[in-house]
Amino acid sequence: MKLDKKKKLLMWTILIIALVQMPALALTPAINLIQTQVFPAHTLAEVQTALAWTNLVSPVVSIIVAFFINRGLFTKKGVVITGLFLLSLTGFLAILFHTEFWSLSMLSVVLGIATGCFMTNAFGLLFDNYNDRERQIIAGYQTSCINLGGISMGLLGGVLATAMWYGGYIILLIGLPVAILAFFTVPNYKSPSARFSGEVTDKSRLNPRIYYYAVLAFLFMMIYGVGGANISPHIKQNIPDVNDAAMAGIAVAIQMGGGVVSGFFFGRISEKLKDMVLPVACSAIFVGFMLLSLFASSLVMIFIGIFIAGMSLSLMLPRCIYAVSTLVDKSTSATATVIISSVAPSLGGLLSPQVFTRLESAVFGDATATRYIVAGCAVLLLGLVITVLTLGRRKKEQAAQA
Repeated sequence: MKLDKKKKLLMWTILIIALVQMPALALTPAINLIQTQVFPAHTLAEVQTALAWTNLVSPVVSIIVAFFINRGLFTKKGVVITGLFLLSLTGFLAILFHTEFWSLSMLSVVLGIATGCFMTNAFGLLFDNYNDRERQIIAGYQTSCINLGGISMGLLGGVLATAMWYGGYIILLIGLPVAILAFFTVPNYKSPSARFSGEVTDKSRLNPRIYYYAVLAFLFMMIYGVGGANISPHIKQNIPDVNDAAMAGIAVAIQMGGGVVSGFFFGRISEKLKDMVLPVACSAIFVGFMLLSLFASSLVMIFIGIFIAGMSLSLMLPRCIYAVSTLVDKSTSATATVIISSVAPSLGGLLSPQVFTRLESAVFGDATATRYIVAGCAVLLLGLVITVLTLGRRKKEQAAQA
């Protein structure tokens, strides 16, 4: 893949932004610590829900921002820089406000505003400035960088959580230097929708298949979120003699490491398997969660299981994002990126603790090993449905070409 100087510089900026696109992972290692020592009057589900507010606020902000971008009032560059600045502001606020339970929700809201601004529009920059082949390759690199950033945040979050429970938030101060980089490297252009610009193309209306990939991203993230959100209490329940915050930080880093590895090979795998990559991703989560459940007393097997589950992220999401990118142009990219990279996965993340912690606990109890089995069975069913739908669509396409 050969890129000119401007495209190459923009690519590196997109990849650096990707390193801070999973800020919630800096907080995950401290979940059990927050619930048992900082705010023991609150349940695990309440703590997880407070942290999950980011997943509700982020898509709402993304929709509002996309509305103004579509009207030509905001530029993606301005929105990305604003979001990165708010990311660093979240870290600063955590230093000032961390003694009351309400501060968890407040910080989650600010973080949601930040990610709602910069995360979706970072994907939009990829949609707007590269051709199909370049997008497919860079999408894999981008997801690898997201996971690599998650590794760093998970490890640092685990280490800092042992010193102060809000240590993970301090990591978010890194958003400021990234915002400065984006100011100098991201092109400043407006991309109003066809409705407001008057320029109509074949891709000026959202293709129904965009919603298909959005549903897959929603269901996938609801199940994928079970891994990281429950790893700290899972270690505490089954291996009580270890430092669960530190070990959870390592586990989250290993989970992201799986995503880094698969992301580097995503371009080739996606080009060959196309949408069959999606059930492969589901299979990875299934195998990983089964290992977590069946070998819960072995830290080594927990690390292996979470690594395999982590590989799924760099297979599922970039494939969905790439597939959507082929169905849009500049006039619809803002709306499409909101749907596929913010609304769908964020709502999945928001509902994850409701379905797999509250509901599952009410039915099967609080054992995290059982929770991983339930989530594993759910993702296996999802993979089978995707396989049937994908093969059915291929047959129809082949029949139409015959």
